[in-house]
Amino acid sequence: MTISDVVVGNLTSIYLVVIAVMKAYGLATGRSFSSGCVLILSTLVVAAILIVTLTYDVSRKATYLLMTRDHGHEMCRGGICWHGVAVKSPASQVRFRLPPQHVQ
Repeated sequence: MTISDVVVGNLTSIYLVVIAVMKAYGLATGRSFSSGCVLILSTLVVAAILIVTLTYDVSRKATYLLMTRDHGHEMCRGGICWHGVAVKSPASQVRFRLPPQHVQ
């Protein structure tokens, strides 16, 4: 499971934690934030967290694909391999035989 999936799954919890932190900061400093300010700032913080996690997941996946690319062999997953059939492919287990033809 990617990090962004976890963030999206817990979006409400993260949003409420950000609001609680803002309220705690307001109490500690003696300030009172308006509801509009809390709504806008908490939405911006949660959106920034979501964008950062999505960017991290995409860059991690791109790095994985670029670093693990095997140029000498072709992978076959449920399809036809034009340069050979991979050992793990279900297609490698299929054998086609033509019935013998009877000439009369």
